[in-house]
Amino acid sequence: MRKLLSILLTALVALASMHTATAQEDIQGKRISSIRVKYRGAPTVDRQRILDNMSTKAGQVFSAEKIDDDIRNLVEKGLVDDVDIFADTAGGGLMLIVEVDTQSLTAGIGFNNNTKFSDKELLKTVEINPGTPITDALILAGRNKILKKYNAFGFPDVVVSHNIRPTNRKGYSDIIYTVAEGSKSIVRKIRFAGNNSIASHTLRNLMKTKQKGFFSFITKSGNIDQDRLEDDKELILEHYRENGFLRVSTSGFGRAPLKDGRVDLVLQINEGAKYTVNQVAFGPMRIFKPAELAPALRLSANKAYSSKKISQDIKTIRSYYGSKGYADARVRPEVTNAGPNRVNVVYRVTEGSFYKVGKVTIEGNNKTKGKVIRREIPLKPGDNFNTVDLDVTKRRLNNLNYFSRVNVSPSQSNQKGYRDIDVSVDEKKTGSLSFGLGFSSIDSVVGYVNLEQTNFDITNPMAFTGGGQRFGMNIRLGSERQDFKVSLVEPWFLGQRLSLGGELYYKGSQFFSDEYDQVNVGGAVYIRKPLGKRAYIRAEYRLEQVEIDPETSASAAFQAEEGDFLRSAVAVNYVYDSRNALTNPRRGHKVDLGIRYSGLGGDVETYGLSAAGSKHWNLWWDSILTLEGAVNVVDGSGNVPIFEREFLGGAKNLRGFEFRDVGPRDAASGESLGGNTSAFITAEATFPLVENVRFATFYDTGFVNADSFDFGASDRYSDIGVGLRLNLPFGPLALDYAVPLKTPDSDPTADKGGQFNFYINYEF
Repeated sequence: MRKLLSILLTALVALASMHTATAQEDIQGKRISSIRVKYRGAPTVDRQRILDNMSTKAGQVFSAEKIDDDIRNLVEKGLVDDVDIFADTAGGGLMLIVEVDTQSLTAGIGFNNNTKFSDKELLKTVEINPGTPITDALILAGRNKILKKYNAFGFPDVVVSHNIRPTNRKGYSDIIYTVAEGSKSIVRKIRFAGNNSIASHTLRNLMKTKQKGFFSFITKSGNIDQDRLEDDKELILEHYRENGFLRVSTSGFGRAPLKDGRVDLVLQINEGAKYTVNQVAFGPMRIFKPAELAPALRLSANKAYSSKKISQDIKTIRSYYGSKGYADARVRPEVTNAGPNRVNVVYRVTEGSFYKVGKVTIEGNNKTKGKVIRREIPLKPGDNFNTVDLDVTKRRLNNLNYFSRVNVSPSQSNQKGYRDIDVSVDEKKTGSLSFGLGFSSIDSVVGYVNLEQTNFDITNPMAFTGGGQRFGMNIRLGSERQDFKVSLVEPWFLGQRLSLGGELYYKGSQFFSDEYDQVNVGGAVYIRKPLGKRAYIRAEYRLEQVEIDPETSASAAFQAEEGDFLRSAVAVNYVYDSRNALTNPRRGHKVDLGIRYSGLGGDVETYGLSAAGSKHWNLWWDSILTLEGAVNVVDGSGNVPIFEREFLGGAKNLRGFEFRDVGPRDAASGESLGGNTSAFITAEATFPLVENVRFATFYDTGFVNADSFDFGASDRYSDIGVGLRLNLPFGPLALDYAVPLKTPDSDPTADKGGQFNFYINYEF
C-alpha cells in the first residue's frame, strides 16, 4: 500500500511539474530531443541503467501515458526511491529531465538481542549481499526469513524490527535487525474442551499444526506458527458449520505451559445447538424454475445445516446460469430462523444479462503456438457464453503442464450483448534432460539418459518446441539390460481429440531367466480416443523381431524355445480411470480390459485376453486401502512361445517371490517356464508416517497355470509383507519386504524365504 501511494503521488508531482515548466505550451505530441538524468543524493544507480528501464527514448514523440509507466516502473523495480520528470522547451527542443532519489546501498547487516542464533547464522539466513539497493521488499524478505527460522525452532512469539543506519560512506547504509525472541514453546499435546459432538482426534486431524512426534527433527512437528494456528481455528469452526453447528464460536487457542519450553495447546469450543434445515427455497427467477434446480442441490429439508453444502449449491446454481450464457449471475443465501434449532435457507438469484462469446485473446505464449491453446478452449466466438467451459478451459490448460500460471477470465466487449474471453499464461520449461544411475531389485544397477520434450513441434526444426506434441528418448544400459526407445505423440491428430503415437525400440534383457537371453527390436503405432471425461479406447499395431538365445548349458525345454521370431500384433484396450492421482491415489478406481492378436503375418499366431483393475479408499487418519488385481489368458495354434506366456512374481504382483518365479517349472533346471493363464489380487493399506513417507502393509495371492482358460486356484501362491512409500524429489520410491505364506506342494523350489523389492525411476 505504501509503495502504491508513493507511485501515485510521484506521478501527480511529475505531471504537476511538467505543467509548471511548460505553462504556456502544449508538449503532448512533440518530439523529444534529449533525456537527462539528475541525482538528488548519491548516484548509486548508473545513469544508463535508469535510461534502459524507461520506455521513453530520445527521438520519440512525447506521451504522458509513457511517462506515467516509466515512473511506475522505476519505483516498482527498486531502482529509485523517488523520481520526478520535468520537461524543458528552452532552445526550441523538448528535453526531459529525470530527477531521481536513489536507494541507499547495503553496507552491512547487523543484529541486536539475538541469543538463540549467532550473527553469522542470521546473516546466512537473510541472504542480503553488500551493495544491494535497500528497498522495503528487501528488508521485509530478510525479516520474514528470520521469523521463519525462529518459528522452525519453536519460538512462535518472536518479533523482528529494523532500522537503517547511515554510514560514513556516501550512499551506503547498514540494516540493523532487532530480535525479541520470546519464550520457546513446543507443542506436547493439542487438547479441546467443550467438543461434545465431534471427537478430538477428528478436530486434531484437520489442523496443520501438529504435536511433537518422533520424526519432529525432520517434520518440525510441535512448532507453532501464529498465522497457521489462526487458519487451524477457522478450519475447525468451518468443520462445525459443515455439520450443522451454525452458531459455533471460540476465543482461539490458549497455551498451558509445562516445563522445558513445552506447552499444551487448548481450544475452548462453544458448540451451540445443532441446526436442522426446515426448508430450502428460491427467490424469484425468470430463467429457471425451482423444480429444475432443486434436484441438483446438496442441501435438503430435514437434514443437518451445512455451510459446505451451501457453498456447493451456490456454485451449482451459478454453473446452471453460466451454462445458459448468464455470466453475471449472483447467488445470495438467506438463512432465517424457523423455530427451535431449525432454519430456512432461501437462495436469492440476481440473474444478470445473457451474453454471447466475443473475441478470444491469448497472451503470454511466446513459444507455444496459439492453436495449441485454442484447441483446448471449447468456446468459440459467437457461441453462447458458458462459465462452466471457462473452468474446463483452465483445467485443460493446467493439465498440459506447459505453463506455470494460467488465467482464464471474461472481460467487457465492445459489442453489446457479448463478453470477451482473455487467456493469459506464463510459460515454463517443458524440456528435460536427466541422467544418472537407477537401482532395482530386478535388474540391478542401470545407467540411464532420459530426454523429454512435452511441448514438441516436429515441423519447427529451428527450436522443436511449441506444437503440443510429446517427444521422448530413453537409454538404459546395465549388466542385465540394454534399452533404447524413441517416441512421439500427437495428442490432436487431424485437429480432433485423438492421440496418434509411435515408438521405435531396442530391448536387450538378460534378467528374465538364468536360462536364456531375450532381445526385442521393433516399433509400434497407436491411436487413442477419449470416451467421456474418464474413459478412453486405445488401438495399437506392433511389429517386432524377437530373439530367444538360450545359454549353452540350458535344459532341453529352454533350448526348444531358441529362434528368431517376427511378431505382428494388434491390441485394443478399453480403460476407465476415476483415480484422483497417479501416485498414492486416495479414491476412485481404474479398469483396463484388453484383447490382442498376434498373427497378421510373421511367425507368431496367438491371441490374448486381459482384465485388470484397482480400487482405492481414503479411511481414518489419511490411511489408504487399495485392492488391485488382474487376469490374463493367452492361447494359440500350437505351442505358445515363451515371450508370449504369463509370469508372476516380483515387485508388481507377488512380492514374496522372485521376479517371474511363480508358475509351472522345468523339471530339469527348476526355472519357471510361464503359463497360459494367470491371475492375482493384492490388498494393501498405507498409513502416513511423516510428510512424503507412508508405511505399507500388504497381502498378495495368485496363480499361473500351464493351460489356457484354466482358472483353477489349487496351485495358488500367497505372501504377506510391509514396506515404505516415499515421494522423493526425483520421483516415487517403493521399498517392500515380503515373505511367502503358501506355495503349491508340487513346487517347493519357489519358497526361498523373504524377498526385498525396491525400484527407483520406475513408475508404480
